[in-house]
Amino acid sequence: MPRRRGAAIATAALLAAPAWAQDGEDGRVDAQLPAVKVSASAPASDLAGASLNRLTPTLRETPQSLTVIDQQRMAAQNLRSLDDVMQQAPGVTVQPYQQLTTAYYVRGFKVDSFQQDGVPVLLGSTASPPQDMAMYERVEMLRGASGLLGGTGNPAATVNLVPKRPQRAFAGEAALAAGSWNRYRGELDLGGPLNASGSVRARMVATYDDRAFFYDVADQRAANLYGIAELDLAPGTTASLGLQHQRIRSTPNMAGVPFSTTGQDLGLPRSKFLDTAWGRFDWDTTRVTAGLEHHFGNGWEARVAFNHLTSSADMRYAASNGAVNPATGAGPRLMGGAYQFDNDQNSVDAYAKGQFGLLGRQHDAMVGLNFQQTDARQAAASFVPPLAVPVNVWAWNPYGVAEPGTSAFASPGSTRTTQGGLYGMVRLSLTDRLKLLAGARVTRWKQRAPTSSADFDARVTPYGGLVFDLTPQWAVYASTSQILQPQTQLTASGDTLAPIKGRNDEAGIKGELADGRLNVSAALFRIRQSNRAIADPAYPCAGSACYYIADGEVESRGFETEVSGRIGASLNLSASYTFNTTEYLRDATAQGQAFASFVPRHIARLWADYILPFDEGRWSVGAGVQAQSAYTVKTGGVTLRQGGYALLNLRAGYRFSPKTSLALNVGNVFDRRYYQSLSSLAWNNRYGEPLSAMLTLRTRF
Repeated sequence: MPRRRGAAIATAALLAAPAWAQDGEDGRVDAQLPAVKVSASAPASDLAGASLNRLTPTLRETPQSLTVIDQQRMAAQNLRSLDDVMQQAPGVTVQPYQQLTTAYYVRGFKVDSFQQDGVPVLLGSTASPPQDMAMYERVEMLRGASGLLGGTGNPAATVNLVPKRPQRAFAGEAALAAGSWNRYRGELDLGGPLNASGSVRARMVATYDDRAFFYDVADQRAANLYGIAELDLAPGTTASLGLQHQRIRSTPNMAGVPFSTTGQDLGLPRSKFLDTAWGRFDWDTTRVTAGLEHHFGNGWEARVAFNHLTSSADMRYAASNGAVNPATGAGPRLMGGAYQFDNDQNSVDAYAKGQFGLLGRQHDAMVGLNFQQTDARQAAASFVPPLAVPVNVWAWNPYGVAEPGTSAFASPGSTRTTQGGLYGMVRLSLTDRLKLLAGARVTRWKQRAPTSSADFDARVTPYGGLVFDLTPQWAVYASTSQILQPQTQLTASGDTLAPIKGRNDEAGIKGELADGRLNVSAALFRIRQSNRAIADPAYPCAGSACYYIADGEVESRGFETEVSGRIGASLNLSASYTFNTTEYLRDATAQGQAFASFVPRHIARLWADYILPFDEGRWSVGAGVQAQSAYTVKTGGVTLRQGGYALLNLRAGYRFSPKTSLALNVGNVFDRRYYQSLSSLAWNNRYGEPLSAMLTLRTRF
């Protein structure tokens, strides 16, 4: 059984923890220790747009909602994985165990556009492994449609993971952490010049994470190694080569918990584990990156980046599946199998950007291209003999069923998906205060599966935006952006459906306060997704054989506001609020209903970290709130509902010296019982994490 933590943890959080490093006026840390200055990451306003919107240097100048979560915040909030980061990001709904990975939803749509250092990459696909954050400098999230750079996907968001790069002066950091449910973690980050001139630099990040969970039996052991080297070939020209390898060995919890056949919550303990103890889910991932960039003397720059991924996963499980009859307790039975997943990806992105003069004014321009090819293969095997074991959810023994043998693995073959595109964009300075952004992308896409094929050629996705400076600190903006989502369904004539069109219209206001250290924004948005596949009413389905027409349409609309950055010398603040509603505008069976009822209408996130004004600023405290309104899921003729809830998270810390600190993070302080996600009566309903704690010792050298 998981070990419980008493209420004393919450009190302890107020008694020990390190200060979150604060950027001073000169861009360096000032933790109120006399004569102590340590290098730190730049404010978010200096980081925004570096990869996701390359012509706008700050958040205020970007005519779309853009969030940057940097390394400082990830360390302060104990955000160790991409799942952790997304749970704190504005307006994101995190759904674990969707297609054997974690799915993220923004503005009602699933996020399926990911980049690494600005290059489109394969993440979030079936059986995609967890992502460790230690190797990343920051996470950028551009909300809404973003087809200009990404090509295809949903009009949800593009998430860009920006890896760490070598430093020009030697620096290192190590961390050890221990937490609830036997979680232990180690991190090492080293980098700097390899020769006297500093023209050759390297950096290495290594992590090992060994953990159990709040539910019984399941565990995970993950090792991640990342290295990158840079070489200055000539003044203004730098080449880079990176390598990442990740190895994960885990016992998964595939079942979650079921509901009764009437839709009632069974009240099962959060520690309940309804799988078998011999289940496993293992990943091996290798990623190779290479880049070349050159800064010309006239202000222009060019960059080409390559990203190669090889990933394999091996899965074997048996889990309870079935709603529970409240009178007899019968219904659930073991189901499962064995699977192997292999994924390969090659991506490249190349662009040039700079300034040009026209009509007496300076303007910005960018032109580029990118290409991505992925190969995915899945093989399956059956248990021999088949499992036909009934499950008593109240008295289940995960060790009571022997592991069966399996048949030979069989696969229908690989699915190859290829897309490429040319893109261009200008940022015209119409007046000193008014900027026009206009661009377009031409995309080609094709997919070759074992039993089908689909493609489209030369589809254009436009982009446009206006930014007007009210003052040097405040600007209003409006933008429209589009993205295409390929479809593989067939019409009655045998043609592939045209791609889904996603359009995001947005207007808002942004500000940079406190000398640019505090960013504030508010936006109204509306997303229309049209050409969605619906069954052709002229040709009724014959069993599973259906014909389709591209006539469905959905809409998402709402409002969001965000504040992030530093107030004064001692307070870091991140706060956001999102209101979002969704609706089927045209659909054969669900017209007028919400198409993403599992997305709460109201989502609020808050995190504040404060250096206490005594003892030379050695002590700090932090507090955060994750709050959201109710959500529902319709399944089996009933509606599952999770009421609104709010979670309180605390942090406290002590800095022993300018280089060494100790921090205690406590999550879900009041031990709120809630469902993070609901799926069906039969299985895959997931409790949120109970009261937890993690203690981290960190030192720099």
